[in-house]
Amino acid sequence: MVKKLMGAGIFAALFLLIYSCSIYKQAAELKTFSQCTFTVNNIKVQSIAGVDVSNVEKFTDLPLNDYLTLAQQAFSKDIPSVIAIKLNVYNPSDKTASVSGLDWEMYLKDELYSTGVINKSVQVLPKGNSVFEVIADINFKDIIHSQSLPQLLKLIIEKNEHLNLSDLEAVVRIKPWYLSGKSIKKYPGFIRIKL
Repeated sequence: MVKKLMGAGIFAALFLLIYSCSIYKQAAELKTFSQCTFTVNNIKVQSIAGVDVSNVEKFTDLPLNDYLTLAQQAFSKDIPSVIAIKLNVYNPSDKTASVSGLDWEMYLKDELYSTGVINKSVQVLPKGNSVFEVIADINFKDIIHSQSLPQLLKLIIEKNEHLNLSDLEAVVRIKPWYLSGKSIKKYPGFIRIKL
């Protein structure tokens, strides 16, 4: 009986030691992640008012029915759209940077505009790069007030690979986190990335 209790005690101590080391490693990788350099790889419009424009190079390439849908939507109060923001992470350190996921917020002119969660791990090897993507729902009607439909489509679609949101003072803030058992341990602040 004493041997069984000792065996169980040793097993519990080893489990606790391994679990503690794992938590410490994740916390260290989170800290390293927070010290990485973040840049915008590209911003691409995925859809406008439910119309997939991810592969359209010129607005004149749109099928007539899609153009009519967009024209009708332009006269409404909303132009719901989806954009994909690809962010590049560079890890300058000699340690691996890793997180289990990220909370994100998108601001336009210092106003909170969109939020979301990336439930996917991101790992950046020492002196390496990694790319992750933020998918944001936006309303182009809020962003571009005085454009005609052809001007709006030209701006959005024809510059799609390099959509520039700097005039809107667009910023994405990320809060990385890791899983510790069943709880989430979040980075204490936000990492700010200008778009």
